[in-house]
Amino acid sequence: MHLFGRLSRKSSSRQIHSSVESLGSMSSIEASIEAIGPEYYPVQPRFPAQDSSAEDGLNRKVFVRQNIDEWSGKRSNKRQVDLFIMAMEKFQKLDPKDKLSYFQIAGIHGQPFVRWDDPDPMPMKNGYCFHAHILFPIWHRPYVLLFEQVVYDIMVRDVIPQFPQEQHADWQELADSWRLPFWDWARNGRVPDLAKYPTITVPSPQGGRVRIDNPLFQFRMPTDKPMSSEGIGTENTWRDDAEQEEYKNFGNAIGTSRWPDEEDQKPTSEGWRHGVVNNRKVADAFNSHMGYNDKNHGPAAEMVYRLLTIRMDYTTFASTNPTSKDQKVDEDLNIEYIHNNIHGWTGDAGHMGNVPVASFDPLFFLHHCNIDRIFAIWQALNPDKFLDRIPADNATIRDSHGKEHAVNKDTPLQPFRKDAQGSYWTPSGVQHTVNLGYTYPELQPWDTKYLKEDKSFDYPLFQGDVMAQITKLYGVSRSLALDPKAPIPDGVEQVDGGLQITDFGFSIRFLKYAFGGQPFWVKLYLAQDEGVQTPISDLIAEVYNFSQRPELDGATVCGNCKSGQKIKVKSTAYIPIAPVLYKLIKTGKKLKTLTREEVLAFLQKRAYWRVIKHGKELPRYEVEKLELEIIGSSNDTKFFENPALPPAFENFKEEPTISGGADGALDPELKQPVVVPPPPRPVRPKANLPLHGSLVFPKALKPDSVILLESSSVDLTKPTVNIDMTQLSITDSAGNTVFHISIRRGQGQIIFNAKVDGSWGEEERINLDHRFRSAEGATILIHDQGEGYEVWIDWVHALWFAKRVKGAVPKAIFYDLGDESGTPVLDDEVEVRTYPSMKALFLQKHEHEEEKTA
Repeated sequence: MHLFGRLSRKSSSRQIHSSVESLGSMSSIEASIEAIGPEYYPVQPRFPAQDSSAEDGLNRKVFVRQNIDEWSGKRSNKRQVDLFIMAMEKFQKLDPKDKLSYFQIAGIHGQPFVRWDDPDPMPMKNGYCFHAHILFPIWHRPYVLLFEQVVYDIMVRDVIPQFPQEQHADWQELADSWRLPFWDWARNGRVPDLAKYPTITVPSPQGGRVRIDNPLFQFRMPTDKPMSSEGIGTENTWRDDAEQEEYKNFGNAIGTSRWPDEEDQKPTSEGWRHGVVNNRKVADAFNSHMGYNDKNHGPAAEMVYRLLTIRMDYTTFASTNPTSKDQKVDEDLNIEYIHNNIHGWTGDAGHMGNVPVASFDPLFFLHHCNIDRIFAIWQALNPDKFLDRIPADNATIRDSHGKEHAVNKDTPLQPFRKDAQGSYWTPSGVQHTVNLGYTYPELQPWDTKYLKEDKSFDYPLFQGDVMAQITKLYGVSRSLALDPKAPIPDGVEQVDGGLQITDFGFSIRFLKYAFGGQPFWVKLYLAQDEGVQTPISDLIAEVYNFSQRPELDGATVCGNCKSGQKIKVKSTAYIPIAPVLYKLIKTGKKLKTLTREEVLAFLQKRAYWRVIKHGKELPRYEVEKLELEIIGSSNDTKFFENPALPPAFENFKEEPTISGGADGALDPELKQPVVVPPPPRPVRPKANLPLHGSLVFPKALKPDSVILLESSSVDLTKPTVNIDMTQLSITDSAGNTVFHISIRRGQGQIIFNAKVDGSWGEEERINLDHRFRSAEGATILIHDQGEGYEVWIDWVHALWFAKRVKGAVPKAIFYDLGDESGTPVLDDEVEVRTYPSMKALFLQKHEHEEEKTA
């Protein structure tokens, strides 16, 4: 079905056969493809069969994407929920090589960094996804629509036909009205109910219900092979000593993880391999912030409320990327940092917390459906704002082919096609969700209540209704300020129709790529007791740096990231703290009033912050690399009794007395201690090479270079499998295996060979007996001596092998088994190091031993 991997799954053998017949003597498949031309998979809107007229324009009636908990919790929706789950299960079981498989659709967002729906055979020059860029919410809109469309196609093609014919019409009606649900994490600080448990029941075509693996709980490779088998997991592979504990090899994983325990984060552990889902820890992460966990609103509610009510242009709204060098504090608020936090709270060290593999977690698309919903609501409240005030560093983008495009309403949104001929969707094409065949609960303008007496559309009434819904859903600070049961504290004034307060917040700014693209948290605290740090109870907010390395194995995989790293782009976020202050007022112990003077003095004495990377607090000398800014600010805020009236946030100004940087606090007792950084350690390139995996060498290995492989154990027990081969293969850029080692316990031999132009040469063999001196570890050293490779096992000479590919430069090393059901002689993961020369090896070995002795 693939035909070079570029024809849609909708391309049938009948289409190909008829094309071949029409060609006469040209009967080959290649000839038929040449005649047909590339066929692309178009992402296209679906509209209701009735009550949806194109003449109604943006007030056209379309189906609604619903809140997943509300939708799945209604008994009347049970069959439609079942249909969704059955389609998702089949989706995830499609062959990863299928263009419309779950693996391939998820892979668009990051790894394995290959082209999708594009016949160009050349490697990608840039990845598809945009972060820290104003196209961020726009690009993800057709991506979510693609996911929704493929699920629908599976419903119709693969699920419904399984059921009796007399049920098809009912099932089809449910499929046609179905739209992808959204996860409103701003209200629900936990995973959706439908995603909680590892198994779920669905109807059987033969009657009754059957239990299946829950496709929303976890994605698992349908082949039961690690993700490295399809090109995932090489990022962050090579590292130095300082990064060793931070290494995560997603290529080892068969299933996705959410908040794996520390033991299950080890790349060789069974937990990491099969995936660990700790949904309880997701809820803990969402609800660990003081002031953001009351009964009526979720942990991210106030962030969303401010995003939708503070006046801003599209460029400010869309991205963490600063709009200018002298950006104002109210311009630090944006949808992307909120989005980033959700990734961190949901995934942490698991898949959702890491850009290249985040989209493999099934919650990714439910999360981004909600991001699209917030974007659509903002558009409804700001209909005249779209792609305005574009900053200079976002004015152009490079596509996956390296071609530069101006950023405007006609920028191609690769790889999403809008027709079978291959035209790409553009920002103007996806500007309005109604033109894409869907909307959200808050946005149903066709309702007759919005019609004036003359039948014209009452847009102000519609906007007021949208605002009232937003106020009810997310207005934490407003509900606290206007609580009729609570006394009005000093510092709050009554105004006509509401209250006015001095509002406070913190802007957080830092270099996005200070640590090479690694993710980290900036955490903000308020000490409960003066001078005492208790981070668990002091935490009021945090900002997650959701990013990736710009390069992978020496090739650029994210041109946008590389550009951002080069210009030292900063990420921005704005943290409103009104809910925290109201909570403190309620206790009456820590804060007595909300007057500007008392609040500023309180924050100056109690605020502190830290940077956390891979679960560990970074010392101050590391934090300094971030150019971290914590900027306190105030503004005059008015909340109105009428929920349809937006709050007024005015007169934003920086407050120097509550602003700081790398020292970690304002009060000396809370500042992070100054620690002298350790002296730089010698760079010893090394990597973890997993079984069934591969490594691309970080640098060209010229003559005299050394490859050192170390294993912490050796298993020489003769296995019962038919084929017992522990294989290490070194390849060049032409695909030749320039050197191959095969350890065969059954034969009691180690075999050496090379494969040139697809043909193996003559084997050279040595006896296995007594080669490995201990079961507690082994070392294999391969020294390139120009004309051949000298091999040492446990530092004893074993063999000299003449090169059969003269001048070849080793590019990668592979570690595999002849029989996948067997066990290897070495560990499931061996450590690989490379050195430019034998001299360099022994110099660094000597230095390392001196360090251990000291």
